[in-house]
Amino acid sequence: MTEFIVAVPSQLVGLGMETLINQEPKFSVVATVNNQQQLRDAIARAPFATVILGSQLCSDGTIEVWRRIQRRYPDVHMLLWAARFQDVLDFQCNLERVEGYLLASAQKEEFLNACHMLSKGRMYVAASVAEYLAKNPARQRQGELLAKLSKREIQVAQMIAQGRRSTAIGQLLNISSKTVNTFRYRIFDKLGISGDVELTHLALQMKLVDLDDEVAVQDDDEASEGGVRR
Repeated sequence: MTEFIVAVPSQLVGLGMETLINQEPKFSVVATVNNQQQLRDAIARAPFATVILGSQLCSDGTIEVWRRIQRRYPDVHMLLWAARFQDVLDFQCNLERVEGYLLASAQKEEFLNACHMLSKGRMYVAASVAEYLAKNPARQRQGELLAKLSKREIQVAQMIAQGRRSTAIGQLLNISSKTVNTFRYRIFDKLGISGDVELTHLALQMKLVDLDDEVAVQDDDEASEGGVRR
């Protein structure tokens, strides 16, 4: 019997997934949750389950929440239920392991196919996701860029490029604003850039963030927050 945990923000969507999965032989939904604490509790009870994880379950903190869960429960698997292509890129860039990628626009047959593939220990990438990644013109340059940065540095770079303040980034990642700025200048050094505006332009070119996500970038003076300077 393959156990599933459905973890999506919408209770209605979650119940629909639960119904579909439970209709399949040898499949069982052990929990349907819609917040971080419920997810943690469900995985503690079923540490070998496959989690269908909504990319926006914990808003901007979903990746970090999953990173911690994955570290504590290495046998749990995850099928990403992505609200948009950008979420696929974010998870791919920031996590070492994702077993499956599926867009929230997927049809019933594709959803069940993904569940069956993961139940057999195989990876699943939706055709639309694979096509998007293959056609992404910035893919090669993105790979070169990402090779220079650690997973944490990529995560910080994305948040800086979205215009987030050091204190906000620190709260999301559970680190101090001083540590955020240490990451900031380490990123600048590795990429050969000198400020947040330049980093934002580079992140947009590399498709690390969407234009829709772009907000006003703070002055570089803010980067000295926490007492860390170049």
